[in-house]
Amino acid sequence: MEKSVKELYDKLIAAIRRYRPDTSLQMIEEAFEFAYEAHKEQQRKTGEPYILHPLSVAVILAEIRTDLESIAAGILHDVVEDTAFTMEDITQRFGDDVALLVDGVTKIKKVAYATKPDDSELEKAGEPEGVREKKKTRHGAKTQKNKTDERAENYRKMFFHISQDVRVLLIKIADRLHNMRTLGAMTEEKQREIAQETLDIYAPLAHRLGIAKLRYELEELGFKYTDRKLYDELSSKVAIKQSARQEIVEQIMKEVRTKLEAERINARVEGRPKRFYSIHKKMMSQNKTLGQLFDLYAIRVLVKKVSECYEVLGWLHEMYTPVPGRLKDFIGMKKHNGYQSLHTTLIGPGEPFEVQIRTYDMHSVAEYGIAAHWKYKESDKAAKDKWLQEIMEWQRGMKDNEEFLDALKMDLNAFQEHVYCFTPRGELISLASGSCAIDYAYTIHSAVGNRMIGARVNGKMVPIDHELHTGDQVEIITSNNAKPHRDWLKVVKTNTARTKITQWFNKESRDENLRKGREALEESVREADAAVSLEELLADGREADVLERFHCKVLDQLLILIGVGGLKEKQVANYLYREYEKTLPAPSDEELIQSLLETSEKIEKHKSGSGIIVNGIGDTAVRYARCCGPLPGDEILGFITRGRGLTVHRTDCINLLHMDEFDRRRLIETHWPANKKPENTYHTEMRLNCDDRDGLLADISRVITEEKVKVKTLNARTVQSEAVFYIGMQVQDGEQLEILTKKMRVIPGVCDITRVNA
Repeated sequence: MEKSVKELYDKLIAAIRRYRPDTSLQMIEEAFEFAYEAHKEQQRKTGEPYILHPLSVAVILAEIRTDLESIAAGILHDVVEDTAFTMEDITQRFGDDVALLVDGVTKIKKVAYATKPDDSELEKAGEPEGVREKKKTRHGAKTQKNKTDERAENYRKMFFHISQDVRVLLIKIADRLHNMRTLGAMTEEKQREIAQETLDIYAPLAHRLGIAKLRYELEELGFKYTDRKLYDELSSKVAIKQSARQEIVEQIMKEVRTKLEAERINARVEGRPKRFYSIHKKMMSQNKTLGQLFDLYAIRVLVKKVSECYEVLGWLHEMYTPVPGRLKDFIGMKKHNGYQSLHTTLIGPGEPFEVQIRTYDMHSVAEYGIAAHWKYKESDKAAKDKWLQEIMEWQRGMKDNEEFLDALKMDLNAFQEHVYCFTPRGELISLASGSCAIDYAYTIHSAVGNRMIGARVNGKMVPIDHELHTGDQVEIITSNNAKPHRDWLKVVKTNTARTKITQWFNKESRDENLRKGREALEESVREADAAVSLEELLADGREADVLERFHCKVLDQLLILIGVGGLKEKQVANYLYREYEKTLPAPSDEELIQSLLETSEKIEKHKSGSGIIVNGIGDTAVRYARCCGPLPGDEILGFITRGRGLTVHRTDCINLLHMDEFDRRRLIETHWPANKKPENTYHTEMRLNCDDRDGLLADISRVITEEKVKVKTLNARTVQSEAVFYIGMQVQDGEQLEILTKKMRVIPGVCDITRVNA
């Protein structure tokens, strides 16, 4: 065995042992022996033994701490492509898991596009003559095909396999990285083409998976080979500037270490050189020269606990002057790829410098991404990424290959920057930078986007193409008879929105949608009452009523609207059944109770031992109305709902007060058990309007803790000097809530307390 091969193999084993010290490496040993024999007579264009390439790919995978199956597949990833061995040989020797990974990478590589080399062209040399001639014939046949079509089909196939098992992408990225490291063997033209593809596709993919360790090297190498002259010029100038500033960096690191040691914070402080590609992008985006950029050096502080991250931030802001607007909290607002860290820019001795503060665990995720928290014990190792599934969805809606390639690049580039918005309930929604209210609506749900007629941002009406910014609270206004407009395709930024809008206009044929709508409505009618048919519900003029109610001219139009998802079939069925019930005699109390007992037998009880008394019947299927959140001690009424049992409302509930005479027929006297301590807790929500001040939340939390009340949700927002809290909690009864309210009212700054919807 050649010395270089032996040294690289030893390096691989050492890399694995660093994070899997006690695991058997028999699979890795067997994979190496198998690949070594398979590639024994082959060489790369550099003249080196070919086995060095798959072995190097395996080392890269080990350095980002992937599982053993991925590393074995990395060693074997070219065997089927370049030798006489087949997938059956791989399966028999290494099992289905490894074989599926090898198969995924192999199928990607087989779709080589003409006139532009793929990774296989970078690696091949010294293949058996028959294999080489067959490939020449295959590639020759493809030279007549459009290059864009070839590239698009390659990526379509790649994402299909990746969506089945994301580890295929890990191997593919590692494969590309090693090829970039050895790109010098190619012609300058091919170097530029491959490097540009690396910057457009592979580096952003590594970023998507959160693997900074690979992403940054891919970017640096891609930049180097796309414009070698600019790269050399920039690296030379940066080296001179950094050399002059090294003393300053060392001084800052020493000051930070001394301060943290004095405060008894165990931390690792290290310098972090700014990457050339990052500097280049900043120069381009800000239209500045190198001399106009100040923050060309940075430090990183690593600690054990999250609380220490914020503590370190406080001390650093005390030591140095922070640059306004440059503090970013990616711990509280984690990025899509799992990245967490605090970022701040400070004024050091003379010039600004950047600081990253994170825990060791966060640093591991930042460096190794998805591989850092791989679930080795999972039986299903597909670990499907939601974004990859979205790509599979929107690429199916794009038949034009050029459109697909443009959309893929745009989606990858858009991921680099995100804005974070909030729903009215305080839920976080992440969107690509530049997204508008339409993008937000389709991110929530396609039905929301399709029925959108307007939007409110931070409480104010805005145009639907209004660009969103981090921190915006967004509310989408919808209408059942609204629909998308083709002009929306010109303003949306996300492929998700673009695809869903396109799909709306490419819905199935009218007859198919008509059939779907009728079947869905008939099923909902059967669920409401199997003894009544759709035809009976539509009789006696009710068809005209339902068409008017849902703004349709004919029944087919209503059914098609249901078929395409523009209208919920249960909404129509409930309306029809309600109108039908109006023709029936009012039910007696006995009939209502019988209906309640039948329902209770069919559905699971909401709470065991609810204690609710209905004409002597207790422990029935009880639901507590979310519109008013009744608590023991409140005056209550029961509303018997078809198929859902008893819903309990407060007698002062706004919905009960506005209930029409028809629905009031289903109300029944209901009350809490007398002289019995509540056995359960009940959900309620209160709103606190307060004067904003330091320590306010701590005082509120202290009172809640003293009263032994369990908090389920807490949302807070500040507007100028006012703070508003929405606190969802579990209480025993109204008496406990009243005691809690009284104690909160005496907290300094609390102006008003209101009980709101549960």
